[in-house]
Amino acid sequence: MKTKITLLLFVLYSIFTFGQDKSYDLLKNKSETKIIYDKVFGISNATELKKVGITSTYFFQVYHEMQRADFLNRLPKLETLKEVANLGFAQNQVPLSILIADFDKISQKSLTNGDLVLNANQQFEAKQNANAIFDTHSVNLMSALLSKSNSKAVSFILKDELIFNTTSRKIKSIGLQYNGHNDWKTIQSNIPFQINFNQIGKQTVSCKIQFTDGKSIIQSFDIEVFDKKNLVANRNSSTAFSPNIVSEITATIPYQGYGESQSFFGQGEYEVFLDTVDGILDKPIFLVDGFDPGDTRDIATLYSSLNYGSNQNLADYLRTEGYDIVLLNFPTYTRTNTATVVDGGVDFIQRNAFILVELINQINAQKVGNQKNVVIGPSMGGLISRYALRYMEMNNLNHDTRLYISFDSPHQGANVPIGFQHLFNYMAYGPLGIAAVQPVVDGLIKSPAARQMLIDHFEGHLQPNSAFEFNTASASLVPTGAPNFRTAFQNELNTMGFPTTVRNVTISNGASNGAMNYTPNFEVMNYTFNVSSTQRAILNLRFTPAANQTNQVSRLQGQQYLVFFWFTGFESLANSKAPTFTDGLDSAPGGRFDMTGFEEGLGTDPLLTEFFNNLNADYFTFIPTWSSMAISSTNNLYSPVDSNSVTPFVASSIPTVNENHVTLNENNVTFAINEILNGELATNEIAFESLWIKNPVVNSIEINTSYAIENANIKVVDLLGKTIYNTKHNIINGVLEIPISLNKGVYLITISNEKGSITKKIIKS
Repeated sequence: MKTKITLLLFVLYSIFTFGQDKSYDLLKNKSETKIIYDKVFGISNATELKKVGITSTYFFQVYHEMQRADFLNRLPKLETLKEVANLGFAQNQVPLSILIADFDKISQKSLTNGDLVLNANQQFEAKQNANAIFDTHSVNLMSALLSKSNSKAVSFILKDELIFNTTSRKIKSIGLQYNGHNDWKTIQSNIPFQINFNQIGKQTVSCKIQFTDGKSIIQSFDIEVFDKKNLVANRNSSTAFSPNIVSEITATIPYQGYGESQSFFGQGEYEVFLDTVDGILDKPIFLVDGFDPGDTRDIATLYSSLNYGSNQNLADYLRTEGYDIVLLNFPTYTRTNTATVVDGGVDFIQRNAFILVELINQINAQKVGNQKNVVIGPSMGGLISRYALRYMEMNNLNHDTRLYISFDSPHQGANVPIGFQHLFNYMAYGPLGIAAVQPVVDGLIKSPAARQMLIDHFEGHLQPNSAFEFNTASASLVPTGAPNFRTAFQNELNTMGFPTTVRNVTISNGASNGAMNYTPNFEVMNYTFNVSSTQRAILNLRFTPAANQTNQVSRLQGQQYLVFFWFTGFESLANSKAPTFTDGLDSAPGGRFDMTGFEEGLGTDPLLTEFFNNLNADYFTFIPTWSSMAISSTNNLYSPVDSNSVTPFVASSIPTVNENHVTLNENNVTFAINEILNGELATNEIAFESLWIKNPVVNSIEINTSYAIENANIKVVDLLGKTIYNTKHNIINGVLEIPISLNKGVYLITISNEKGSITKKIIKS
């Protein structure tokens, strides 16, 4: 009976003490290792340590847990290792680190036997004659502190200060195996060495650590290898461009963002893909990259993002029509003369806009002829483009641009469910301290660009002096942007307006008819994540509620199992209230954030993989239709877009079903091509203005005009740019029928002569 009472008291007290350092202070002298793993929530499950494919994220997690569980504070905080990693990136050198530690974990046997009790101060205390209250485990890990390298020739270094050893074991030698070789290469600390990997992609390096006592351990770590060897030196506007070469560019206008001590010049990279007609830079189309934490999209990936249909690519087609494609990317870079690493893909929108200003100036100085530019901005790239073009107009800088295409851009803000934000931030920086989630929070949510764009941001809901607990008062539950970022940016954007000397059009991936992405209050997750046999986390997520309603959007419980009970050691939740004028953001009509792609971008951490595998929703509303269309006539995000909707765009492509964000398809590609081609070939010739073509096509193409067009060239191409029909010196007067056999699909027909030209879409059904 006494044992049962002791266990019950143990459980009750533990509810309030689990995860608190002082709870284990009296066990310190019983621990030979002075690291008690029970002090932390063991996400890495270090008692069953991985030995193969160690990633920097996994190493950080194990290290973070050992550091927090160590009574003697022998290990620097995790932030120190991250600073070393950033410095390594700046120096183009991958730092290696070794962690050797023994640690203790309270044994289940000691709990069952009643060898542990709780005193009046809610501290665990071992009985006087209690022995072996711990199970002892070991950590022997070696890993790179950077997850990737931009070159196949990777420079590594293992510095003495990055060898962390809390044991009496002494290292005798360290050997590495790579590129499939069987021999071990011995490395020395503090001496850089280079590995020339045979190929790009994930590379595995095996490690052998030999100790002076004759024992050794073998494990391996992974690093992603890319190849940016074509990156050339920075240049100014007087330097002739090099086509098909990735080139660096630095803005000439600095920007000082909120929280920065001074202004800085942004840095980007671009590549010019000349047309396949004359190979002369004379008709530039700028494509500006969008929100991209960690620079997951390089120039090649950005080009391939223009793929659509079956092996079709918009850039390929436009190049066959004589256009030159200029791709602008915002990479991760080291700020000049500093060791500061800047994630360009999520930097301040204004600073990136000034990079585009410089690029437009440089291309304008080098292009041939008098053709005006086209600027296409997908996602955040649409905001960067809008800001750059309007800034140039307001400051008497000639952008020489005729057409601006906004592609599912958040002109009135973007959305990441506030429940996700609360959960991820709590998992990253709350008691769990999950290293794998920290980059998600830092890059996706806490970055300058995210703070500027997100309509509802977790930092606007935090309790005073807390980095992760939300306010509970009703007035604090409505959507609120990041303090000092969101409102200031949107006000600046609204004040500037849209470019005034160009044609502004938009492509939206959100539905025009009010169709929802799931429903308000939809249950996204109700799942128990079993970290180990004795620790688990219960996760609950919901979308934001219907108008003027309040619901719980996030809840996380950390629980520990002791003999017969699961008890909650910590818990955090977040509530949300929808405004009176609209249902919640998460299910509004809009371009969808595909969480499958999101998971791929986060790597293969088991915790994140299990999280995404157990979601009940595949997507959420990322860019509300109301935002991509910049509608000002209503604040109801669910209102259908119709003739009463007030928008600054003179033309739009908008579907009747919600599509994944920045998805290209036959309809919006045709819209973009028509805008680009017809805009350039626009003419006042009344004959071309009155020309129309019968659709759909059956067995012939019927061209109708009320005025004669002489010496007309007629060209029909498919959306791959392949010429299907081409004839010259025609006379069109009234009706002209062209017998032609077309396969089912969409085609473009161009009719031109020396006085003008026009392109129309035709459909064979």
